[in-house]
Amino acid sequence: MMFISLQNLRSPAMVMNSSLAPVTKMVQTFGQDQTLLLLRHFAAEQIRHYTSLWVEFQILIGFVLGGCLFLATQRRIFPLILCGVMLAVVLFELRLMPELTYLGRETDFPPGNTAIGQVERLWALQQVYGGVEIVKLLAGGILGSYLFVFRTQRRRKDVHAIDHADDRHINR
Repeated sequence: MMFISLQNLRSPAMVMNSSLAPVTKMVQTFGQDQTLLLLRHFAAEQIRHYTSLWVEFQILIGFVLGGCLFLATQRRIFPLILCGVMLAVVLFELRLMPELTYLGRETDFPPGNTAIGQVERLWALQQVYGGVEIVKLLAGGILGSYLFVFRTQRRRKDVHAIDHADDRHINR
């Protein structure tokens, strides 16, 4: 999603620098400042839409992951807790999305984007969103490393058990 967001933020400049005749004519008709403002708003709307869809999709992923962990890890509590933490973070992000969308739309166009209070509130909410995203990524990293270590240790125990087989009946 970060890659898509960065690409969407670059698209207004790419359109403005386009040498296509219809684009140049439209820019001249609307004016360069107004066209750039509209294109930035459109890019921001796309980012908001994709982010909202991604958060909703993560809820489905969280429930599927939780089911897989419940069935695959002999019902160990630690992976299920980490999955629950990640799902709780996604649900919190889902609660933040409407406010982020509203404030983003309010600050896209003048006079909204010049109101310092709204811009500061939007910036604060974006920082909260980024912070909980980091918490979710840390929980996912811990979960992934736990599952990898758990799986590796389990394999070693299985291999170790084979090494101590009872072979007394051979060569009698």
